[in-house]
Amino acid sequence: MDERRIKPRWQINQGAELTVENGVRAIPCVVEDISHGGMCISLRRNLFDDVFSNFKLALSEDFELNVGAQVVWRQEEFEKNIYGLLFNRIDKSAEDELDRYVNKNFHGLIVKHWWEGPLNA
Repeated sequence: MDERRIKPRWQINQGAELTVENGVRAIPCVVEDISHGGMCISLRRNLFDDVFSNFKLALSEDFELNVGAQVVWRQEEFEKNIYGLLFNRIDKSAEDELDRYVNKNFHGLIVKHWWEGPLNA
């Protein structure tokens, strides 16, 4: 399969918590991969596509993204729902924070993909 993404996605397989707009409780999920352009997440719950239009994603106690996305693809696998998301709302400061988070916690991924250009390209 040919990679068509402009920006590489970093395969982090990181546990996280997703809070949808007006959500009371966070939903546990796994961020399979992420970039400035989007991400792939998996979770046990089946969600309507429109809940991703405005959500918060907490990757750690001190790192949270407040973004909006559209579902590009969706797949059910065993007892997981996997969503391919394309960000349609992410500001520059969130991109910068994401860069710092990936660099701090997954530096090996950046080194591994050095030929693909800087993280924020």
